[in-house]
Amino acid sequence: MKKILFLIVFFISLYANEYNLTNILNKIDKNSPDYSYALILVKKINNIKPEQIECNCNVKNEKDYVDKFVKLVNLRDEINKIDKKLDDLNKKIEVLNNTPLSDLEKIYYQKMIEILSNQQNNIKTNLSKWEKDLFSKLNLIKFNVNKARENILILNNKLIKLKKEYERLNIELQKWKLLNNENKIKSIQNLINVNLNKSKKIYLNLIKNYLIIFFNELKNKNKKVFEIDKKIINFSKHLSLDKAFSIEIKNFEELEFGSKYILYNSKQEVENAFEKFVSIINYPLFKINKKEITPLDLFVFVLILFIGWFLGKYYKKLIYSVRRKYEINYSTATLLANMGYYFIITIAFLIALKSIGLDLSSLAIVAGALSVGIGFGLQNIVSNFVSGIIMMFEKSIKIGDYIQIDENTRGEVVDISMRSTVVKTNDNINLIIPNQTFIQNQVINWTMNDDIVRFRVPFGVAYGTDVEKMEKILLEELQKSNLPFIRSKNEDLAPRVIFIEMGDSSLNFELFIWVKGKFARMPRRTRSKFLKFIYEKLNEHGFEIPFPQNDIHFRTPLEVKLEK
Repeated sequence: MKKILFLIVFFISLYANEYNLTNILNKIDKNSPDYSYALILVKKINNIKPEQIECNCNVKNEKDYVDKFVKLVNLRDEINKIDKKLDDLNKKIEVLNNTPLSDLEKIYYQKMIEILSNQQNNIKTNLSKWEKDLFSKLNLIKFNVNKARENILILNNKLIKLKKEYERLNIELQKWKLLNNENKIKSIQNLINVNLNKSKKIYLNLIKNYLIIFFNELKNKNKKVFEIDKKIINFSKHLSLDKAFSIEIKNFEELEFGSKYILYNSKQEVENAFEKFVSIINYPLFKINKKEITPLDLFVFVLILFIGWFLGKYYKKLIYSVRRKYEINYSTATLLANMGYYFIITIAFLIALKSIGLDLSSLAIVAGALSVGIGFGLQNIVSNFVSGIIMMFEKSIKIGDYIQIDENTRGEVVDISMRSTVVKTNDNINLIIPNQTFIQNQVINWTMNDDIVRFRVPFGVAYGTDVEKMEKILLEELQKSNLPFIRSKNEDLAPRVIFIEMGDSSLNFELFIWVKGKFARMPRRTRSKFLKFIYEKLNEHGFEIPFPQNDIHFRTPLEVKLEK
């Protein structure tokens, strides 16, 4: 009964549709060019029939199985193609005018939309069922993996030859385009199209052979399927079927692995995320000399500089740690540490520039241009830099030396850098002195070779003093004292009393004594100790310490003498 009612409704709608088409057709002038076009449209409208899409999942061997799977992929791709066709048809309907001919066109397009929509719904409704039906036959099929691998090798070789041929044809095409030979251009273009069609067939065959391996591994629940599916999807890009293949392959993987699919597929997801991350860090930000600079380039640049800085710091620390082991003095260790540190930083900077693709030869040109500016505007900086290098190699002034720059400026050298030297005075004040000062001016280095220094302590006694006795007593008392001088059998280092001059009010002497270590770096305090000692011993033994005396003599004026 239902079938009878359906047929009645169908014939009524068909009769109504034909009646409507006839009325529209009668409105068009039979002598106009549009009438012939209208007749064709009416004929097409009456002959349009929905395409019956079925997917019989009865398979006997691996070829049938692979072909059915490819058909599922094409059906899934057809869903997307129908969406595009429907959009295109709707756009055409929107631009049609209200004329008899346009009414026929609207009916034609609407009929096409109806058929395509039904076709799409049919595919969407049945596709999942067809997938499950085909998957259920998986364990019944025996897949010849070895034969598939042999085929893949053969197909890859053919593909390589076609690619070479494609390149050759493109070069040939460019030649004839330059010569404006239309016949040759058309002929070469046809050959290129043939080449592309052959390549597509090879890609399809490659996919089918990889599917054989894929299904065999899937049947055995081998996680290698997640590696093989990437190859299949990559090949399918050449056929513009990568999205459809990706969906169908993942659906089959999920059917096989079930709840474990997410766990097994996590590696693939991580790889996809990594690929996305790689694409982001390789995105060009700007250009330098036609070289695109990416975030990865900037990261590598900063990383190399950081590694260079870290290695430089580690090198300095290493030099100072082995200084005592190999008996290297502190100044030499500082020289090695600073020179090595700046060398490592410079090398790291050059490597960093090279890593981002900058041409170092252009850098040399820029450096040459800057040298002119350096010669005029940075004379002092360059002079200090060169002076620092000279000092480090010459070792005339080293870290730990006690130096005197002028009468009131002296102290210990605590650091020598490329631009300046730091001198710490006895007042615990750090003086930062440009390096060129030590090269251009006279500097007194109290401890250049050793820390032994001779001090001269001046004193005086009254006229009439027994000089020999005074000298003997003073030296004997000196040996008994705890004063910080060098006690040595070496006569060159023995204390001496030197008669300097017979002054206006006193006999002037100097006590020569040798001191070392920290006392050599405290000249005023050390001299003060010895002056106190001399004053105390001279008073103790009754030697007079004179003070300045002036005798005034009065002479008789010249006028008084004449009167007498």
